[in-house]
Amino acid sequence: MTQAIQWNGKTITEPGIYTGISLEDYHNKLDLLDGPSVSKSALKHLFPSLKGSPKQFWHLWKHNPNHITLKPTKALNMGRAVHSLMLNDEVFADNFSVQPDTYEDIKTGSEKPWSNNAKVCKAWTEAQEAAGKAVVTLEQIEKIKRMVEDASRDPMVQHGILNGSVERSMFFKDAKTGLWFKSRPDNVAIDGFYADLKTTSSMDERFVRRQIKDNGYFIQGGGVRRAARELGLPFDSFWNVYVSTGDTPDTQSVELAREDLELGEAVIRKGLDTIARCMASGFWPGARPYEARPVRIGDWDREAIEQDLQTPQLEQAA
Repeated sequence: MTQAIQWNGKTITEPGIYTGISLEDYHNKLDLLDGPSVSKSALKHLFPSLKGSPKQFWHLWKHNPNHITLKPTKALNMGRAVHSLMLNDEVFADNFSVQPDTYEDIKTGSEKPWSNNAKVCKAWTEAQEAAGKAVVTLEQIEKIKRMVEDASRDPMVQHGILNGSVERSMFFKDAKTGLWFKSRPDNVAIDGFYADLKTTSSMDERFVRRQIKDNGYFIQGGGVRRAARELGLPFDSFWNVYVSTGDTPDTQSVELAREDLELGEAVIRKGLDTIARCMASGFWPGARPYEARPVRIGDWDREAIEQDLQTPQLEQAA
């Protein structure tokens, strides 16, 4: 089985599973690998069924010198904070700032409850963001503590599903396109069980199923399985450990279905081929083309409008 390689800070030229790579370098260091690379996070912007397109992918891909950088959302910052405090995959103090409960009024010098509309508070927040730190509140920290306590009682967590090797980065170069694929699951277990910690606002199964699709988690699972195969690592299953961001804590460990992992691998194959083709041609198409044909209203909507045209109430109103 492939052993983890301690990264020496130089450009990586050989596939493998590496340790010692920070999240910042993993996501943003363009010369981390000796060629362009993609991950689940990038690939999900490529497909119209995931609300993307090759053009959108190109605009957001870090290997585009003029790429657009999206501002992290509050939900994303919360998720990062949960990972940092639960898994220690980032040094919390280096990457996050805890928002104070109060601030000092400039005019009176008195302490007032924190207000995001106050100039002092806005200036403090802007300074933290300029320093590359995400802002979390004391209330969020208390919520994360409740999450950690609840997660510790989950049967799969108690069996060690999150106790494998963290901070491991998996890299392989696709033989067909020469593109690197990278994956960084939260837990790389020696017995073939892989897991990723996820935050969710709802534990409803329909919501979770939709999230697996919309957030590209099936691509992540498929990518881990493909990387494990390429690197000679055992693979048994891929799990999402969900922790609720709601007012009351809840934890659910969910195994992704085999057919969804296969679908994820198929998406990766199609994605790598599409990126290579677009790079060669310099053309990145937009959303699904409509071809040379008119676009018509859907049958259900047309039927509803036609019913309106026949309704007596509208005639009486006239």
